[in-house]
Amino acid sequence: MKRKTKSLVCEVSTPGFCIGLLVLFMLACTTPMKVVGLSSNHFFVKPGENFELKKGQSVELAGTGFELKILNFFKQPCPPNVQCVWSGIGIEFEYRYNGQLRRGINLVRAFGYQTSIIESDYESHAVLKITKEID
Repeated sequence: MKRKTKSLVCEVSTPGFCIGLLVLFMLACTTPMKVVGLSSNHFFVKPGENFELKKGQSVELAGTGFELKILNFFKQPCPPNVQCVWSGIGIEFEYRYNGQLRRGINLVRAFGYQTSIIESDYESHAVLKITKEID
């Protein structure tokens, strides 16, 4: 007596379903995604890729262990006709790498990586990019 077996991948459903799964898989491999098992405030990015962060969110540079988190935003610009020591506009960053920690307002270099502020309203979000510094 011969028993028919079905493939769990494509014979379970229509061929269109299998193509749809393939397309979703391909998109998942090329789109920055939030990491399963971590909080929704932590995800991976690729070096040189623009990404948006809000206060309390963090990213890890894929394959490096380098992490960046936004702790706070500052938007208290210097009033007109007043000489200020600091512009009053900035982002407080926290960096983690190999068990080390660095924090600072507008600190854009840490552990051999450069963080570029592409755009920010300095109240709720920032679009950033992380690249490896050239030695």
